[in-house]
Amino acid sequence: MVLTTAGSLGDLYPVLSIARSLDRIGVEVRLLLSPDDCVIARSWGLLATPVGPTRAQVAADLGVSFDRLADDFFRNPMPFLRRVVFPAIPDTLPQIEEACIGAACVAGTVMTFTAAIAAERAGLPFVPLTLQPTLAFSALDPPRGPGMDLAVRTPRNPVTRGWNRAVMGTARSVLRAGLSPSLNRVRARLDLPPHHGTPMVDPGMEAVPIRLGLWSESFAPVPDDAPPGLIAVGFPRAPLGDLSASVQAWLEAGPPPLVVTLGSIAQGIGGPAFWDEAVRLSRALGLRSVLLHGQAEVPDGLDILSLPHTPHAPLFPQAAAILHHGGMGTAAEALRSGRPQLVVPIGGDQPDNAARLTRMGVAVTLPRRQFSASRAMPKLRELLERFDYAHATDLGERIAHEDGALLAAMHLAQIASAD
Repeated sequence: MVLTTAGSLGDLYPVLSIARSLDRIGVEVRLLLSPDDCVIARSWGLLATPVGPTRAQVAADLGVSFDRLADDFFRNPMPFLRRVVFPAIPDTLPQIEEACIGAACVAGTVMTFTAAIAAERAGLPFVPLTLQPTLAFSALDPPRGPGMDLAVRTPRNPVTRGWNRAVMGTARSVLRAGLSPSLNRVRARLDLPPHHGTPMVDPGMEAVPIRLGLWSESFAPVPDDAPPGLIAVGFPRAPLGDLSASVQAWLEAGPPPLVVTLGSIAQGIGGPAFWDEAVRLSRALGLRSVLLHGQAEVPDGLDILSLPHTPHAPLFPQAAAILHHGGMGTAAEALRSGRPQLVVPIGGDQPDNAARLTRMGVAVTLPRRQFSASRAMPKLRELLERFDYAHATDLGERIAHEDGALLAAMHLAQIASAD
């Protein structure tokens, strides 16, 4: 099985979990990752082949900081795909095609265009590993986010459903107009026919036997108008890890804190103002702060524990609340913890994830541009006052018992054995 991904830790961890599950059930895995992600794979006890440049090299080639690159991508990924990802396909394709020799199947996340092409050229099935329910582009359960807010939230009749289909069709048309010409120029260089689907939504086309949605049905039931073959297998289990003794001692030395994180690649996007406002918010609520800040500059104080990173699984259940960006991996872990959430989306699928968490009754949300302690405090205070901890705990336990990685691995193994 050839397995690959590109993106943040929220993209990487589910794929590593699937790789580990495939190995446990006796399926050989050939992991293809960026050089940065290969280092993390080794920490999981997995071997991976590096493909392409490091993130630092990409930023340097573009002449921008990594924070600027991440910010631009979250606002609109299409220029990055046209300038960086598509032109790199011919250079990285031979390495992925070599890994396909003797393989039964190729699986990858949304940004792995080269893997889908390699599978196509090798005559292998390609299985999309879909992390975001928003990519279903459902008219019955319309996603939230830029360009999608024209859709009727709850379409109860043929007119509203027809309207939503038009909105989703327009969104697909925008993606095709922005990406297909560049992608098809690369395909022509490789003597491949044009791709007539929607890039990022229809990878692999007719060679797709199944689509694995790596989320819980409790979070996003698969709608009746979902892409063919889409199955929600559950969130993959969180990565292993423990809190250090000093971190655990700090947590036990006072009341539960507000835990703040912007994920693995967006910590610097908000600038110092975001972290300052997050601390003001926690203090206004009488809470301490745990800031998972990466390389970003953050405030200090006796009531603040600042950490570049630490495992979420043992930390989140000890929080009074979690302030996060709405990335899928962070959202899944926050759901498992059963704690209240304030979601400040940065971009991409995060507004949709925030809306789903809010509908579940476990979160409130505030747009990134509007985030401040004064605006966030009444929202989070109201959530804390009405929060149904019994419901959230039951929901978290149900999700924690799911093993999306194992179920995904079993589906992939079935495809491999059928070949």
